[in-house]
Amino acid sequence: MLAPKPSLRFIALGLMLSLGTLAILLLHIRSTQDRKSQYILKTSSSGLNSQSHCEQTSQTPSSTENDTWEFNTKRDALNYGLSDEQCQLAFPKLFVDIEKSAALKKAISPITFDDLDSREVEDGMVRAMIVQGQLYIIEYASMPVTATRARATLHSLHRALMADPNRHILPNIEFILTSEDFATEPTGRGPIWAYSKREADDAVWLMPDFGYWAWPEVRIGPYHEIQRRIAAIDDGEIHPDGTVTPGLKFAEKKKQLVWRGSLATNPAVRGRLLKSTQGKSWASVRVIDWDDENDIRFNLLPIEDHCRYMFLAHTEGRSFSGRGKYLLNCRSVVVSHPLIWREAHHAALVATGPDANFVEVSEDFSDLSRKLDYLIDNPQVAERIAENAVRTFRDRYLTPAAESCYWRRLIRQYGSVLDFEPNLHAAGRDGKLTARGTPFETWSLMH
Repeated sequence: MLAPKPSLRFIALGLMLSLGTLAILLLHIRSTQDRKSQYILKTSSSGLNSQSHCEQTSQTPSSTENDTWEFNTKRDALNYGLSDEQCQLAFPKLFVDIEKSAALKKAISPITFDDLDSREVEDGMVRAMIVQGQLYIIEYASMPVTATRARATLHSLHRALMADPNRHILPNIEFILTSEDFATEPTGRGPIWAYSKREADDAVWLMPDFGYWAWPEVRIGPYHEIQRRIAAIDDGEIHPDGTVTPGLKFAEKKKQLVWRGSLATNPAVRGRLLKSTQGKSWASVRVIDWDDENDIRFNLLPIEDHCRYMFLAHTEGRSFSGRGKYLLNCRSVVVSHPLIWREAHHAALVATGPDANFVEVSEDFSDLSRKLDYLIDNPQVAERIAENAVRTFRDRYLTPAAESCYWRRLIRQYGSVLDFEPNLHAAGRDGKLTARGTPFETWSLMH
């Protein structure tokens, strides 16, 4: 017996299902191709996992320059364009965390485009790329509370690029940064640039904080101007009319520990500081309510006036505390609990020995009174620590020159562990090329 003929309805249905499956497959292929058009995979010839990019492209001075050049604070502190060789000679401790991050990635696996894509650009974040030394903004998320931070950070990065006459040989990179106090736990483990990190934050690459540009929310202006005002307190100042304001000698400073801030950002640590200083004659510790204009007017202490005190308390907030680098500019003794959150300059901190440049107390401040009494009774020890701080930080590791060097070293080392180079343009579904990012100069006029 002959088999019955299949119904035309079932034939049509099968044909439609086949066409649907083919369409989905084509869309997937197209989507994959669209994503791949955003970057180019590096090959071994491009330097990945071989000699680091900074070694291949560093600006090496002549042997004469290499033998004679030394960092001079008066001459070089505001030089944003030091060569890579000069940066390494001037700031040997500055790049410790960058090198650690790069070594970790080289030991495991390079950063892929998919790694970067695994981190969603959330509030406070920016996705950007650097191509031939030019900064481009790809995605700028909502900035509910950190808009000035993000803009300040991008301006600082752009300044470091523009100051380098050889920026065109920096590696091409794509990255995501956060302007929040720290990088929140992501859904993926993609790399991110942040102002601070903990020991276990392997995906975080440290970058300089926004204060190197300005910090208007707490009424702190341009960083180089703050450095000048701080130096005027300690070293004196010659005014345009020729008059001279003498500096404040260390022995003439108020023999007190000063602190001004909010409890809300870290009530546990800051609350313990308040408790340990209550009723102490050597303490000038006050809480500021940033929502109360009267409280701000009566209790806010301009950052340079902290330098009129012999001892400066430093406490972490939600993560790092932005005031730390300003305090280390003073010829005073910074007193801090053990720090959990690292910043770019922390490798230069020394807590013990003849090179000590700050004083570390216990987490609960239980030994604060004993250590303050000792320093007050031994002013020569306190002054040596203060002088070490000025020599290490104000005159070297916290100079604008150091910040600019750090940015470029970050670009080099981060670029050395990327397995792709970003594309300035991506092909759309119609085959036309569209720009993936906006040049920073244009973007900055729009924000």
